[in-house]
Amino acid sequence: MRQVLLALALLGPVAACATPGTQFVPSQKSAVELRAMQARTVPADADATMRGVIATLHDLGYRITRVEPEARTVSATRRTSLRMAVVVQPRGPAESTVRANASIVALTREAQVDSPEFYQRDFFEPLQATLNRTVAALPADAPLPEAPRPVAELNTAREREAAATRAAAPTVTSPAGMQLQ
Repeated sequence: MRQVLLALALLGPVAACATPGTQFVPSQKSAVELRAMQARTVPADADATMRGVIATLHDLGYRITRVEPEARTVSATRRTSLRMAVVVQPRGPAESTVRANASIVALTREAQVDSPEFYQRDFFEPLQATLNRTVAALPADAPLPEAPRPVAELNTAREREAAATRAAAPTVTSPAGMQLQ
């Protein structure tokens, strides 16, 4: 167990910066299942909900990497390998839809999180507490924003240097057709 934890600790910083050649592995769940786990309705206007989303992400230990106010989208990173993107869409003057999309980044792979428990326990329940409002499942026929892909910014000199080193490394194709660096 200690060896596994040590290996994860050593690989964590390496996994932090996915290269452009990183393979994205989408969820194997249906669109309906993803919708049910990733989206909720909030009885608050879009601006208040957006502020609540940002506060919740901060409270959960995420580093905000990008905010796009016009698109009402927030991207954040936690522990260098967990990324979350959240979009807020107004549903009326006093109601909003929130859709969260998380992914876990490893060396050359980014996998979409498709655990309903993760979204409920690790995002929507804290968001509900931050907003002090009940966050509810969406009706099946409600319009829903697209699930944005989380974006990681290269904020530190170390992150930018590591990305530049990886980009300069030659790419070799294995006999199985996989790209190796």
